[in-house]
Amino acid sequence: MDSSVVFNVATTGIAVVAVVTSIVFSARQARIARHANHISVMVDLLQEFRSAEFHEQHDYVCTRLGAEHDPEAGVRGLPGEAKTAFYSVVYYYQSFANLAVFGLLDETLMVTVLRTRIVSVWQAVRPFVERERELRGESGGGTYMSIFEELARLAAELPPEHVRNWMTENRRRLTRLRLMR
Repeated sequence: MDSSVVFNVATTGIAVVAVVTSIVFSARQARIARHANHISVMVDLLQEFRSAEFHEQHDYVCTRLGAEHDPEAGVRGLPGEAKTAFYSVVYYYQSFANLAVFGLLDETLMVTVLRTRIVSVWQAVRPFVERERELRGESGGGTYMSIFEELARLAAELPPEHVRNWMTENRRRLTRLRLMR
């Protein structure tokens, strides 16, 4: 075989390896950047979660809202304290749902972290939301809180052991990565 042919094959092989390596590192960098965006969004939104006032409102919505108020008047018919708690808690989770819809937050990550809370809030507010939709009628009532409703549906479908399984799989993956170093 001619030395120029060997040289061309070798340089082509090196170029292919360089391109493949570049693609692999680019994909990895894009995944890391995407996760970095998710982390900062989650940290910002979870900051509210650490406030005592939010937890008081959350408890109110989940335990007292339906017991103290008739959903017949919808959300608009709630008195001040109840409406404030409703908006504070429901729109908090709606914010997560909106970010997931637009791809700014991984919905599986979010649902994994907040699963039981999302489900319990939706169960508590569902009669009020459904009545509010009826009261709003054709002019947008059907979409009122629909993104949060979908988030709650996804959360309810996620098996309770998902968090444990996810953590176990994550540990295995990290162990494999450490062994590769």
